[in-house]
This record gives sequence, C-alpha cells and structure tokens, in this order.
Amino acid sequence: MKKACLFFLGLLIMPSGVFSQPLYQTIRGRVIDKTTQQPLIGANVVVLNTTPAIGAVTDTEGWFKLENVVLGRVSIDITYVGYGNVIVDNLYLTSGKEMILSVELEEEVQQVGEVVVKSSPQKNRPNNDMAVISARSFTIEETEKYAGSRGDVARMASGYAGVSFANDSRNDIVIRGNSPSGLLWRLEDIDLPNPNHFAENGTTGGPVNMLNNNVLRNSDFLTSAFPAEYGNALSGVFDLKMRNGNNERFEHMFQVGFNGLELGSEGPLTKKHRSSYLFNYRFSVMDFVTLLGVDFGTTGVPHYQDLSFKFNFPVHKGVVTFFGIGGISSVAMLDSKADDQSLYTNEGQDLYNGSKMAASGISWLRYLTPKTYTKVIFSGSYETGGTQIDTLDADKNVTPYYDHTISEYRLSLTALTGTKFSAKLSSKAGIIIDQKGYDLSEFTYDYDSLRMVKRLEESKKLGQGGYLFRAYYEMNYKLTDRWLFTPGVHLLYYTLTGKPSFEPRMGISYRYGKNGSINLGYGLHAKTHTLATYFLGTYLPDGQFVETNRDLGYTKSQQVVLGHDWNIKETLRLKTEIYYQYMYDVPVESHPSYFSLLNTGAGWGIGATDSLVNEGTGRNYGIEMTFEKFLSKGYYYLVTASLFDSKYKGSDGIERNTAFNGNYVINALAGKEFPIKQKNTLTIDLKATYAGGTRYIPVDEEESQEQQTTVWDLSDPYSEKYPAYFKADIKFGFKINGKRITQEYLFFIENFTNHKNIFYQYYKESTGEIITVNQLPFYPMMQFRLTF
Repeated sequence: MKKACLFFLGLLIMPSGVFSQPLYQTIRGRVIDKTTQQPLIGANVVVLNTTPAIGAVTDTEGWFKLENVVLGRVSIDITYVGYGNVIVDNLYLTSGKEMILSVELEEEVQQVGEVVVKSSPQKNRPNNDMAVISARSFTIEETEKYAGSRGDVARMASGYAGVSFANDSRNDIVIRGNSPSGLLWRLEDIDLPNPNHFAENGTTGGPVNMLNNNVLRNSDFLTSAFPAEYGNALSGVFDLKMRNGNNERFEHMFQVGFNGLELGSEGPLTKKHRSSYLFNYRFSVMDFVTLLGVDFGTTGVPHYQDLSFKFNFPVHKGVVTFFGIGGISSVAMLDSKADDQSLYTNEGQDLYNGSKMAASGISWLRYLTPKTYTKVIFSGSYETGGTQIDTLDADKNVTPYYDHTISEYRLSLTALTGTKFSAKLSSKAGIIIDQKGYDLSEFTYDYDSLRMVKRLEESKKLGQGGYLFRAYYEMNYKLTDRWLFTPGVHLLYYTLTGKPSFEPRMGISYRYGKNGSINLGYGLHAKTHTLATYFLGTYLPDGQFVETNRDLGYTKSQQVVLGHDWNIKETLRLKTEIYYQYMYDVPVESHPSYFSLLNTGAGWGIGATDSLVNEGTGRNYGIEMTFEKFLSKGYYYLVTASLFDSKYKGSDGIERNTAFNGNYVINALAGKEFPIKQKNTLTIDLKATYAGGTRYIPVDEEESQEQQTTVWDLSDPYSEKYPAYFKADIKFGFKINGKRITQEYLFFIENFTNHKNIFYQYYKESTGEIITVNQLPFYPMMQFRLTF
C-alpha cells in the first residue's frame, strides 16, 4: 500500500518530459439516426490528418472504437450512405479519460452528392431539430472554457446574445428583458425545480448550481419562440442531457476549487451488456475547511453539498436509465455576531436561509419499429426553502420579524414518441402529467398586535395538490433541401385554475446559397404561477383570512422572431435576430398601482402580493448580433451585442420600464491555446461585459429617517438606472498529461479591473445615511482537477 501511494504521488509531481514517447488515448462512441435515435450499422468513422490512417466501422449496435490516437486536438469524420457527413472538429483528447461520443446523422432529403455538415456550423443548429431559431447547442467544454463561467451553464450563457445577469452573486439570467422566473430547466426530458443552492421558491437561479458540468453532455439553450414540446415557460429553456458513464473502463475524478471539493467515478456495471454508472459528489470547500477548525472571521459561511448520478442499462431494442440530482444548502448571516465582522449581514438583522432539492427519474427508451421510438419516464421531485429574519434592538435582543418555509413535491409521468415517415417528414408527440403536493407557510410581524401573523398557510398531500397536464405535437417537414417547416401545438391545463391554454408554435427556415439561412419563429406561451402566489392571503376587516389569488389565470406571451445566419467561413459566422414579445394576462393588483409579476426576481422573496388580477401587460423588443469564430488553429472569439426595450403596465395603466430593462448588453470573449510538447497545454481566456445599469427604486431618505428603516420612493419606480455595468474576467489554465492521468490547474480572476458595479442601496439607521453596496470586487480563484 505504501509503495502504491508513493507511485501515485510520483505521477503527480513527475515532470512531463519523463514520458518522452507520444501518449495515446482511445476514442469510442455510437452513431445514431438524429430523428429515430436508432443505431446506424456500417457507418465509417475516420480520424482526420493521421499517418497511418486510423478508422473504424460501426457494429450492429452503432458502436465504434478508435485506438492509439495521439493526445491533443483531433477531428473525426463520420459518413454513412444516404446521410449527410458529419465532421466533429477539435476534440481535446487527454490521457486521463477516454473520449466517448454520441454522433447523430441526418438523412438527406435529396440523395444526390454528399452534404458535409461540420461541427462548427452545427452551432447554428441545436440538438433539437425542431428548433430553427433563437436556439443553440453548447458543449460542456464551453462551460469551462469561457472566463467567468465557473463551470456553470447559466453563467456560461450570459455571454450569449440577449442574455444578462441580474447580479454577480447569483446565476439568475435575464433573457430579452424577461423576468428570470420565466426560465425552464430540463434534465433528461423532465422538468426540474430550481437546480441551485440557496434557492428561493419560484426563482430559477442561485449562487452555486447543482448541475455539475462534469456529468453533462452537449445540450441546448433556447431563448424565444421555442418548439411545442416546451411548455409552462416564458423566457427561455435549458434542455440539458447527462452523459453515460464509460462502459468499458473505470475512470475517476478529483476536483477542488470555487464550486467545492468534488469526487467523481464512472465505469462498467457489466461489460457484456455495455451497462454503466456515473456519479459525482460535491462538498463546499469553505464548509470542509470549517470542519477542520479554521475560523473565517465572519458569519455567512455557506454550507452545501450535492450529488448527481446516472445508471445506463441497454436492453433488447432499447435503453433503461436511472438518474438523479440532489442538494442541500444553508447559511446564517448574523448581525448579532458583530464581533465576527460579517461581510453580509444587514444592520439590525439576523438572517437564516436554507434550501433542499432532489429530482430523480427512471426512463425506458424502446425502439418500436425501424422508424418509430417511444420513451416513458416516471420521475419525482422535491424542493423546500425557508428564510427566517429576526430584528435586533440596541442591546441585540431578538424579535422574530419574518418566517417562511415553502415545500413542494411532485410525481410526474412523461410519455413521448417520435416517428420518421420519410427523409422529409418526421413528428414527435408527448404528454406530461404532474401530480403535486405542498406545504406553504409564511408569517410576518404585525406592529399593531405585536405578534407574528399568518400570511400564508396551506398544506396538501401528494395527489391532493392538483394536477398539471401538458400535451404537444410537433412536426419537422423538409419541403426541399432548402425549406424547413416545424409547426406544432402545446396544450396546458392546471386543475388549480381549471383553465386550458392552447398554444400554437411555428418555425420556418430557408437556406440560400451554401452558407446562409433566413429563419422565422412564432409561439404563444403560457405559464402558471408559484404556489405561494396562488395561496397568499389577506385579512378582511372582520378578521376573516381570504386567499384572494386562487382564481389567477396564466401569464401569456406572444413571441415572434426573425433571424439571419451567415456562415462566412467554415469556422466563422454572423448571426442576427430581431424579436417582439407581447405579454398579457399578467397578474397586477386589483387597485391602481405599479406592481406587476413581470418584475419578479428583481428583489428578494416571493415577489407577489394579495388581491391580484390578470389585467397587466408588457412588451419586449430588440435586435441581437452574434459574431463568432469557433475554435480552430488554437484560438476562438465571440462578440455579442443586444439592444432592447422592456416595458410593462400595472393596474394604474402607466407604461414603465421593467426592472430588467437595461437597454443594451455587449460581450466580448476570446481564448488561445498553446500546446507544449504535445502532452501539455497552456490556455488563456478573456471575457468583458458592458451593459446598461440596473433599474431600481430609489430610497426615500426623508421617510427613511423618520421611520428609521429603509423606505422606498414609489413615485416613479424603475425610472432610474445605476451607472453602466462593466466586468472583465481572465482565466489561465494548464493541463499536464501523464500516463493515464491528467492534471489541470486553473487560475481565474473575476472583475480583474476591480470596477465598482452597484448592487443595491439601503438606509443605515445607525448613521442616518444611504449606503451603496457594490457587486463582486476583484476576485481571484483557483481550481485543480485530476482525472485518472
């Protein structure tokens, strides 16, 4: 054992030059039909630019294996008779992990000649072939490659056109001026609760994402007029997929960095049947160090941990998978512990916050015929979050001020089927049934009665909390090799409201020449509200407690997008889109006021009030540009620009800026790789963002002084903006390949110019001043990863 430990340590510290011979790795994978998801037998797979040539032919299950491929960047060419070629460019091969690919080929409409579709231009087309506009695929490498992404898909997406952050401390993303609450998270074809630590019910973001990028594979991000299979969402969709574990070799991973201390493992369960497992566990680094007795000198130390897993079992004419994700987090920010010099506590308050989330499912994919497949998924999810706020007097005596806990549980059945009628026509249909249960509680301090009073108290067992039904049908029709139509319809019905929503969708794409396309998308989208919104109550003058929001209907959005894609060269493209969105039936207060649920996510908490009616409206419109050079010759760059306007009307009928109307966002990203002696690689990545300042409601200083607490000036909400937002990030990486082991070191600095971006303002009672709190300052971080 001692010798084994010494050998392992020697591998870590051994100079790469010791391994004088070239190092090799294996590339394996499966080739399937993009529409039917069934294996293609006899496809040719070749590694480009190698001497001697390295190639393989797929077997009866579509699998191939390429051995003795030299480490570094490689490209793979996949061909099959009657299908368009695919060239997968610039795969990064390391010694610590086999490369396992899932390649989808698309049947040619007119089988004359050969259509070569390379991986870089495929950025124009997401994995979902029903999405023709306002959608793109992204690789998991991109979640790490982009500076400032922290391995988080949401932070990565902030570099895309039309996307901005609500603030630096969380990964809530604003898409085309919409509230972050309109985003849908999907994993393995099931809807997820908020997959972030320290999550608040009804929100979609948080400081740390539970969706560990080490277990994900290439996925889609959609920002408007999305296909019919996506429902109960208004602003965008993350459609994420988990990769399968290695089914031939055991591989492991250790990582420590900003996101936590991580352990991962994958490997075969039975090699004969190609079954595999994959799991990843993460534990907060600060929490771990605290357990060792280190005192950070502050309260507010975040405690969190999460687990992701997937088991994959190929069966006769299909696949069974069992997958899941879960996490738990808590933090206490205590002004009563002033001696600890907390950096986060509001004056005169103790705040306790925590959340838990778990989602798991079992799916069965069955190939019914060579042209038809069906998939059935049974899943369940649980989420709970709570916050307790106590106020402190001058002697630090505690008085309860606010206490809420919201728990929601759900069982879901998803069934879908896909059919390819011909090379021109295919369809997909599905149903989703959610059975809900919940426990909702909210109490606030009443200064008249000097006690905590109920604002929300509702509990229903699973099966008694209502059902959410969704159904959809969509088609992909290639009229010719240039014209593509994707019509569809989505039906939404929630038993709590008893109202259906019929939502037509349409996508049209016209390819001209060899490198250009014009795309059009339309969709009607509807979304339910949080349970806390429906069951929030109020007291009538006679003391009766009434839930005034029970009859709320859906918020709806009509969306239309027109876009142009131009592949200037194989690795260079220019993309432009213009869009218009009209929101209606938006919940606003029954009496004249500025309030609208379109601003949910601008502040903290439930974001709703009582006595709401579906009479508000809103509109977003804008233009976006993406100029992108995909990675080739060792470098890439991405420049995006968005100009937009986002307005709404409350029940007072006055049109105002939404809280998310920053008006413009400009991003510039670039990166360069420097190979060192074939085995090692040095990388440098940069990102800069310049955006319109955050809209805010100013502090009423005079009223705040009189009441000795922060009072907001509601005379003209969201008319003022903080100064323009600017943030520049840089990341350095170094990969060292040994024999079957890879080390990766990352050093990154967020906001390396230390620009002062305003987060919020509040009135400080002890000094009688308005205090400005800034967002993330100069912030260096490190990460180490070991794969073997």
